[in-house]
Amino acid sequence: MGSAMHGMETRMLLRHGLEAGESKTELARRFGVSRRTIHHWIETDRLDRDVEAGAARYAERARVAHKLDPYKGIIDERLSAYPKLSAQRLFEEVRSAGYAGGYGRVRDYVREARPRPPEEPVVRFETLAGWQGQVDFGEFPLPWGRRHALLVVLGYSRLLWMRFYPRQTMDEGFEEWGAVLGDDVMAAALIDRLLHHCHIVNIRGNSYRMREHQELRRSMQHSDADREASRTAS
Repeated sequence: MGSAMHGMETRMLLRHGLEAGESKTELARRFGVSRRTIHHWIETDRLDRDVEAGAARYAERARVAHKLDPYKGIIDERLSAYPKLSAQRLFEEVRSAGYAGGYGRVRDYVREARPRPPEEPVVRFETLAGWQGQVDFGEFPLPWGRRHALLVVLGYSRLLWMRFYPRQTMDEGFEEWGAVLGDDVMAAALIDRLLHHCHIVNIRGNSYRMREHQELRRSMQHSDADREASRTAS
């Protein structure tokens, strides 16, 4: 029984089994090959030669000519001069030049042949140490509720500092920022950057939020007093 009647995979497994020390009888029974055939392959080096030859090599498939081939030069030239021309426009041009194929092949070739602008390199924004920092507020939906965060990124080291807060407003004065942020040095740096070339407007009195709370508290107190008076009168 020749090696041609057995596949490459069988011969590879046979060689692997022999190298691992398995008996020819066991291999013959497992793969359905007679011991005589295995001996013949070993003696004639057929087993090694067939396995080392590797998988079958297929000849490169001949290129199939397409109807668009004679008109690709027109598309290339037009795209070179006007890279943003649409595939529909180019299809109309090659069709007027005699192209008898469909739009799909023109569209696919235009996608392949259209010049691509070079990618702009990423320019890293560099500053000297201690000169610049970016401050922003972020909002994060967390499993236990929505939280706000103050984020600070230093321009030189790219050090990121972040802390979560239950709200985005803050009624504390500058002198209390150290306690709020938990870092007096960070608070001083932030205040220094915020106040540089700034005008501070100091508004006296309660904020609108506090005023609404006070009005709501007064109205509730009046309602409680009216209900108590009604019970007393009855």
